[in-house]
Amino acid sequence: MMKYTRFKINAYKAISTPIDIAIDKENLVPIIGVNECGKTTILKAILAFDYHNDAFDNLYHHLQDTNNLYDAGSEDAASITATISISKDELKDVIRETGREAAEDKTRSYIGKLGNKSIENISITRRLNPDDKSYSINLRIFDSPAFNDILAKHIIRKLPYILYFDDFRDHVPDRIEIDAAMRDNPSGWLAIVERLFNESDSKFSIFEIEEKDERARKTILAKVNKVLQATLAKEWQTFKLDDSDNLTVAMDFMPASNNEDGTVKPAYVKFEIVETDDKGEEHYFYVRDRSKGFYWFFNFVMKLEFNPKIVSNDGSNAIYLLDEPGSYLHATAQVRLCKKLRKLSEKNTVIYCTHSHYLLDPEIIPLKSIKITSKNDSKEIVLSSIYNYAGQDKSTFQPIYDALEIKPFGLTYGDGDKVVLVEGIYDYYCFDMFLPGYKFIPCRNASSVVYYIALMIGWGISFNVIWDNDEEGIDCRDRALHDFGDIFCDRFHLLPKKGNQKTILQDMFAGNDLVMIREELQLPRSTSFDRTIYSLYYDSRKDGILSKISSETKNTFSNIDGILNF
Repeated sequence: MMKYTRFKINAYKAISTPIDIAIDKENLVPIIGVNECGKTTILKAILAFDYHNDAFDNLYHHLQDTNNLYDAGSEDAASITATISISKDELKDVIRETGREAAEDKTRSYIGKLGNKSIENISITRRLNPDDKSYSINLRIFDSPAFNDILAKHIIRKLPYILYFDDFRDHVPDRIEIDAAMRDNPSGWLAIVERLFNESDSKFSIFEIEEKDERARKTILAKVNKVLQATLAKEWQTFKLDDSDNLTVAMDFMPASNNEDGTVKPAYVKFEIVETDDKGEEHYFYVRDRSKGFYWFFNFVMKLEFNPKIVSNDGSNAIYLLDEPGSYLHATAQVRLCKKLRKLSEKNTVIYCTHSHYLLDPEIIPLKSIKITSKNDSKEIVLSSIYNYAGQDKSTFQPIYDALEIKPFGLTYGDGDKVVLVEGIYDYYCFDMFLPGYKFIPCRNASSVVYYIALMIGWGISFNVIWDNDEEGIDCRDRALHDFGDIFCDRFHLLPKKGNQKTILQDMFAGNDLVMIREELQLPRSTSFDRTIYSLYYDSRKDGILSKISSETKNTFSNIDGILNF
C-alpha cells in the first residue's frame, strides 16, 4: 500500500537550508522550541504538499507568503518533496488511470519505459510559487510536465491524507448550511456531518435529509445522534475534562425557509449541548458556550472520528499535524491526550508542536523522537534532534526537563531565594497564593521530590520540603532522611496534623471556603478541588476572592511559615 516515508522542505518561508523529516521509522514526532522559532512553519509546509488542503488556505495561510522573507534576494523557489513507498504494479495502475484523463496519453510510453526497473519508492516535488503549484516526479521517464502533474495528483489522491489541527484557529460553526452544489465534493464541517451520516448508515446522506417526510427525518436523525453520542461518550472517558457526566450532544435539522425580504434561508444542521441539572431540567447551549477544554474536545474528536478525508482503506498511515494540541486542557487531560497520540501513531504518523511537558512523558514518548526547532543568526529555521541541538537558548529544553522531573533551578535562583519544594502543581498554586516571600517549586509527585533535593544540594541552594501528612508523604520523608542523612531533618516537613487525622492539601481549607470560591467563580458545586484551585489561581478576581477567605484557613497556611527553617 502506498504511503509517505519522508518530507523535505526547501526555501519555505524562513526555511533556507532544507529540512528533512523521516517518518518511515518514527511515527510519533514531537517538535519543541521557544515561541516564533518555526514549529508551526514546518507543519504548514507539510500540509501544503497535498493539494486537497488548498481549500483551507484562507484559514491556515499555508500557501501564502511562502518565499523566504529573511532572504528576499534568494532565487530558490519554495518547494516540498515527499518520498513515497510505492510498488511498480501500483505505479502502473496509476499511470493507466491518468492516461484516461490526460489530454496527452503517455500511458503506453511510460509503462514501456518502466521495463525491468526496480521501483520501491518515488519522490514527488510540489512547487509553492504564487503562480505555480504544480507537481513533478523524480523519475526521468516522465518527460511531459503536464502528464507529470496529473500523474502526481492521481498518486496523491490514493495516498493517506494529511490532516491539520490548529487549536487556536479551528472553530465549530453554530450553523452548518447544506449547500446542494457541494454534494459531490463537500468540504469543512459539511463534509464532517456527511461522514457522520454515512457512518450511521451507508444509505444516509445529509444532502437527502430535507427530501424525507417528517417521520423518516426523525428516524434518521435519531440514529445519527445515537452514533454521535456513543462516539463522544467513548472519547469522553479517555479525556474526562471535568466532573460532568450529564452532558449530551445532539444534532438538529432546520429546513429551508423564507426571510422577510423574500430571500431563501438555506437548510442547515446545528449541534447543541444539552445539560441536565439536578432537577432533571434540560438546558441547551451552542458548543462555543462551553469551556475551552470541551470546545477543543468536541472539535478534535469530530475531526478525528468523522474526518471525510480518510481514504477508503483501513484509515491507517494518515499524517496528523497538530499545532499545540490540548492547549486548553488541564494537566490530567493532557496526560490522557499524550496516551491518545501514542495510540493514534500505532497506525498513523503524528507530528505535533508543544510547549507542554505532559505531552513529552518519557514513559510514552521516546526521547530520541523529539525534534527541536530554533533560528540561527541569519533567522533561518533549523530542525535538530535533541542530541544534536547546538543552540544557545537552553530554555528550549524546559519541557523536556519538566517531563524528566528535572528543573534547572541553578539557572534561575540565587543565594537569597527561599526555595520550598512541594509535591505538585496544586500545592504550588495554594502555597504561592497564601505564603508570599518564598519560591515554591512544584515537583511531579511525592516520590519525585528526592530528585529535586539532590539538585538543591548539588547547586548549593538553600531549601525546605513540604509533603502531605499521609502514608505516602511520611514514607517519602523517611526515604529522604535515609538517602540524605539526618543533617537535613530540620528541612524536611509534613503538613501539620489537624486532630488525629492525616492531612493532605485539601484539608488546609475550611469547608465553607471552597464553597465560597466555587460560588465566586461561578463553578458548579461538584467542581473538583484541583479544578477549583487552578481556576482561582489564574482568575483576574483572585485577590478579591482571597480577601474573603476565612481566618481559619489563613491561619492554617500561616502555621507553615513557622515550621520552615531558613
